[in-house]
Amino acid sequence: MTGKWTDMFEQQQPGRGAGRSVGGPPSPEPDESAELDVRALDQADYKPWVLQRGRGRPTMLLHMRRFEPRSGMWQGWALSYPTLNAVEYVGPRMVALDFGTRHFVIEGDGLDDLVDRLQHGMVTVIQEYNATTWPARPPGPVITAIRRIGGEPAAGR
Repeated sequence: MTGKWTDMFEQQQPGRGAGRSVGGPPSPEPDESAELDVRALDQADYKPWVLQRGRGRPTMLLHMRRFEPRSGMWQGWALSYPTLNAVEYVGPRMVALDFGTRHFVIEGDGLDDLVDRLQHGMVTVIQEYNATTWPARPPGPVITAIRRIGGEPAAGR
């Protein structure tokens, strides 16, 4: 009787057994959108923000990136959505994000949709437009500047 009891137990516990195929629900497929590197730039098309699509769980980080002309490199931040205290806006041209000790101002055109998407936690990436990466300025919303306000160390310290 002991052998039958262990066989029944192994059928209820997928993956416990010596390589046997057991019944039960198939293991979930890996979430492809979770595997995407949000830091990779789409060199062909500029998108001012990228929305979360097809994931069962909400995104936890908001990635922002801007082009630093002095160094010629991209600078970025990954900020926790749960610490987003406020989304303030001035018309469709300016959005301020309050992450407690970090504050950001986003400037551009057509940002009213961004405000709505941020309030629902749907945005995964916000990126500044850079003419050297995308020579033709696209129609529609464009982010012209992302600035971090305060929190910077004073010069000479």
